Amino acid sequence: MESILANFSVSISELKKNPSALIEQSGGDPIAILNHNRPTAYLVPAETYEVLLEPI
Repeated sequence: MESILANFSVSISELKKNPSALIEQSGGDPIAILNHNRPTAYLVPAETYEVLLEPI
């Protein structure tokens, strides 16, 4: 079983219903996108992603 590296996870079906609401509910934390209960992607809000790209 693969580790889910996020505190918040949703299925692809749930993501399709209302992605904006999920991003808001996550409070800026990454969201693990699951397919058959396995992480296939991680979704992060734009602000979080921009911080990750800032040079150290």
